[in-house]
Amino acid sequence: MPDGAVLGSPNGGLLLLGGAAATAFALQALLKKLSRSARPAAQMVGVLGLTCTAPAAYYVATGRLDTNALALWAANWIFAGDQIHFVQLRIHAARAATFHEKWTAGWTFFVIQILLLPVFAVARHFRWIPALAIVAFVPVLVRGIAWFFRGPETLQIRSLGWSEMKQGILFGMLLAAAFILS
Repeated sequence: MPDGAVLGSPNGGLLLLGGAAATAFALQALLKKLSRSARPAAQMVGVLGLTCTAPAAYYVATGRLDTNALALWAANWIFAGDQIHFVQLRIHAARAATFHEKWTAGWTFFVIQILLLPVFAVARHFRWIPALAIVAFVPVLVRGIAWFFRGPETLQIRSLGWSEMKQGILFGMLLAAAFILS
């Protein structure tokens, strides 16, 4: 049986990942119905299902469902979660002009940005990710931290959307390069 085969199928890894995605989407729907305050958690669980495409693509290309596949899944989930958190912060703090106002609205986001660096260092230490994978996160972390120090600006949703799309493309290219070159 090929590496990653489950349920006696050569494409068992895809079945496993599809089951994980379906479970995530079902849990997301449940969280949404529980209460309005559970919506951020529901978004993060939904993103877990969506980012399942990263290990699936890796599995299709290599035939393996291994630590690289899981690392790709985790990296994409962290990136997408960071984007969701940043966009939500920008919307909820649209009128925040000073560092203090932005800090009050988004101190948890700021702290998470800083804490991601040691998390990546630990992941690299245990060789869960290639060293260059950390570079893929640098632009999004700089973007997140820099917002706190910029002056007042009006929220332009369309511009924010395009900016986040560019962040996603850059992240994807850098992450792919990190895994290809490792």
